[in-house]
Amino acid sequence: MLYEVLIANKPADLASSFRHVFKNWGVWLVTTPLLFAALRKYSTKWHNRAVELAALVAVVVFISAAVPVAIDLLTNARDAATSLMIFLPRYVAVVGVVYLVWHVFLRERRAVAETVDVAPAPAIELQPPAPAAPEPQPTAAGQDALLVSKGADQCLILINRIECVSAAGNYVEIIERGQRYLMRATLKQVEDLLPATDFIRIHRCHLVRRDEIERIKTQPSGNGTVQLRGGQALPMSKKHKQALQRYRPAE
Repeated sequence: MLYEVLIANKPADLASSFRHVFKNWGVWLVTTPLLFAALRKYSTKWHNRAVELAALVAVVVFISAAVPVAIDLLTNARDAATSLMIFLPRYVAVVGVVYLVWHVFLRERRAVAETVDVAPAPAIELQPPAPAAPEPQPTAAGQDALLVSKGADQCLILINRIECVSAAGNYVEIIERGQRYLMRATLKQVEDLLPATDFIRIHRCHLVRRDEIERIKTQPSGNGTVQLRGGQALPMSKKHKQALQRYRPAE
């Protein structure tokens, strides 16, 4: 429209400009929320389901490109090959822009605002009183709990219930009994608060509780994956894999 008004000296045709924009980009009003939902779903497990995520993105791009191609064929504007050559590179670039927007503006905000559904409390049955459980022992730093954020609120969680800790931008994400919390700190600061005998660093971005490790899968490259009893699968780097060797009997 600006070209027609400023260069070609033609009157502005708003209806034609709107039809042109809607034909080229209208499909992204639907596919952009789908991409955001996919990125939110796979953000914590992309290393295990990267192929599945890539296939989903490819399907979204193909469907998005099919819409303007179909319109061009119905209106005899272009043939299918020419339309694909025009729209496919554009839409691949759009996927990159959508990912950057999500990563820069939405990823951390989603983590801060995320709330976890709490399972309903089981029915209480009358049973003989069980012996009192031992009180949690303070860590070397002199504390047995951490003050964390959950949504807009804060709460205390016991260190001896933490399953794993992961870096998340300016925060760390803490999983305790299947629930996710945030704490504004570096992973190193949190590591200093945790008992070194109970937690192992498996990656520059991940700490796990030793007795939560269910399985360790090693790749030929030396990297691997640590599967936790709670279902989380975290990447393990070759560098930090050596920390596990101290649990192997000396030869």
